[in-house]
This record gives sequence, C-alpha cells and structure tokens, in this order.
Amino acid sequence: MDYKTWVFIANRIFTMEEEKFISEQMKRFLSQWKSHGQPLEAKGYCLKQAVLVLIADERAVKASGCSIDKINHWVRSLGESMGIDFFDRFNVLVENEDGVWTLERFNPQNTNKAITANLTSYKELNRLLNVHVSN
Repeated sequence: MDYKTWVFIANRIFTMEEEKFISEQMKRFLSQWKSHGQPLEAKGYCLKQAVLVLIADERAVKASGCSIDKINHWVRSLGESMGIDFFDRFNVLVENEDGVWTLERFNPQNTNKAITANLTSYKELNRLLNVHVSN
C-alpha cells in the first residue's frame, strides 16, 4: 500500500519558530480536511526545515479534485502570510556526500537523489530518505 503524497518545497529554510507555526497550522488544516463531506485520514509534517509533506491514506476516502484544491489554497495562503514561496517547482532538496540535505535549484544530474514537488509516492519519499516503511 502506498499513500497519496503532496510535497511543497520552500524557497528558503524555516526558522524553528516558523516550523512550529507551520506544524500547528498543518495539524489544524488536516483535522478539518474533507472529500465530499467525508473526513480524510491524513497526516503532515515539515521535513528538513524546508519541505511540507502531506500524506493521505485513501483506502477509505479518496481525495477529490476539490479537496486537492483546498491543499493548494491552504499552502499558498500559508506561504503568502509567511513570505515563503512553496510553488517554485525548481526548488529541490538534495542530499550531499556528507548526508546533509540542502535546498537547491533543480539540476537534472541530481534527479535520482532529489526530493522534488513532483514526488507523489510516500514509498519513493522514504526511499530517498533511506527510511524503511512497512504497510
């Protein structure tokens, strides 16, 4: 089983206070997120102080077009309020040789080891992070 995943990469690193604020806002949003009136089973977190990751377990309720629009609206609104651009698709997170993740601009040579906004698979995200996930 894989989970529907949305990745939003910031144009800068979050401060610790911003990360806490974002996490609180994300938790509030996800607790009210619905698809056709049905609550979605979803979680979210900040990754490496530069990425928002939202994950939906669609076994019971699938995310609809309108519910996906709500994610994009929420993230855009959050970013505007904080002066962060989450919609520049050329921002990526790349792991260097020392195992440190850095915020960079897209480079085709880094495609296999970069976390990008095009990532929609939770399994693939975990593979990039070297995390073992069992379903």
